[in-house]
Amino acid sequence: MFSLRLLFSLLMLLGIVLTVTFSSILSSRDAMHELEELFDAQMVQTAKMLEQFYVNQLTEAQFEQLVKRPILFHVADSSVETFAQQANPITLSYEHKLSFQLLSNTGQLLAYSDSSGEETLTHFTQGYESRMIGGDLWHVYSLFSAPHQVWIVTAQRDDVRRELVSLIVRNTWHSPLIITPIMMCIMLLLTYYLFKPLKLLARHLDKRPAHDLTPISFKLPSELASMQKALNSYFLRIADTMMRERRFSADAAHELKTPLAIIKLHSDGLADVLLTQSQDVQQSTLPYIDAIGAGVNRINHTVEQLLLLSRVDAISALNRSECQLQHIIDNVINQLLPIVADYEWQINIPPQMTVNADPFYLELVLKNIIENACKYSPVESLITINAFKHEPVTLIEVIDQGRGMSAEEIVLAKNRFYRADETTSQGAGLGLSICQHIVSLHHGELTVSSVAPRGLKVSIQL
Repeated sequence: MFSLRLLFSLLMLLGIVLTVTFSSILSSRDAMHELEELFDAQMVQTAKMLEQFYVNQLTEAQFEQLVKRPILFHVADSSVETFAQQANPITLSYEHKLSFQLLSNTGQLLAYSDSSGEETLTHFTQGYESRMIGGDLWHVYSLFSAPHQVWIVTAQRDDVRRELVSLIVRNTWHSPLIITPIMMCIMLLLTYYLFKPLKLLARHLDKRPAHDLTPISFKLPSELASMQKALNSYFLRIADTMMRERRFSADAAHELKTPLAIIKLHSDGLADVLLTQSQDVQQSTLPYIDAIGAGVNRINHTVEQLLLLSRVDAISALNRSECQLQHIIDNVINQLLPIVADYEWQINIPPQMTVNADPFYLELVLKNIIENACKYSPVESLITINAFKHEPVTLIEVIDQGRGMSAEEIVLAKNRFYRADETTSQGAGLGLSICQHIVSLHHGELTVSSVAPRGLKVSIQL
């Protein structure tokens, strides 16, 4: 299951990274283009300044002297190689990476800087060109001064431009690298805040009792209001369906009680009449009368369970109070006296132990569980009832020595109308479901587990 919050954050982050990357690439390309134009313009300006302030001032005699003996402009040695290194007015950064030459119309040197040596920089064509000189790539600009028939050449090493571009690109990427993690944290906080209503709604629904189908009333963003409306509509439909189901169960049970009572009455009357008949007639007829009576009793038990289920489902509030647990157990044993006499009992309940519960419904739960323990255990087997109190929790256990239940059966045991063995099980499979509902109304927990070597333990935690 993927996280919508994480997916949203990653998409936002991806969008920011792509935007910053694209803009940084464009900025770097534009910066490189602008730098090329700036340096080219600088070489043109330098050449024109040399023409204006030096070449135009030369006399004929000075020109002849330069032809015979060119002037060398010495560039002081410096260890300064990059912008990151400090320079001073004497040893300026990059000075030895710039060069110029003045040449006569015939190609003879008149003046030059020693940064590029005496090798001619130009091919004697006006404009820009690139040349490899001394293992380095140089950008060269050549200007021909027609009045004096002099070539003015300015040059610049390529690594000057490359380093400046790399510095700009590096600075362009510094900010995104710092800002992106910060933006990620901000987006995670933002998505946490945006998805907080959903988490609150999920927590509220998770804590709701199973029987609570009242509409949700949450202050949600407009985007989630439609989901809340749909959930409320769904709850109302479920509540309406369950109400109809309860009404049907109650009506059906009430309608069945009268016919069952009539059948039982006539069955008992027929049995009394048969007592006046011959022994042969009694032996051939009484088994059928007994079968009718057993079937009526079984159906009558199912009807009572259905009526009890509809009553329990309709509970809105419990009348809880501090009640004596031993007194409740004694009442249950007395009600089940015809069947409990066939079993051995071990009851471990601390004297004067109390439990905060509705005594009527707690007695109903214990009666159902103890009756089941008797019903599914061998005659004369041991049934144990334990009670422990660890404030504020009370734990009640009923342990039998019956056949027990498999793990799959335990999972389904509390479902309505579930019976582990459809052929031999008695009842409608509603007992544990009713008990579970009553215990949940007490905000407690009912658990079923197997006991070694055989048997079943039903625990009630209140």
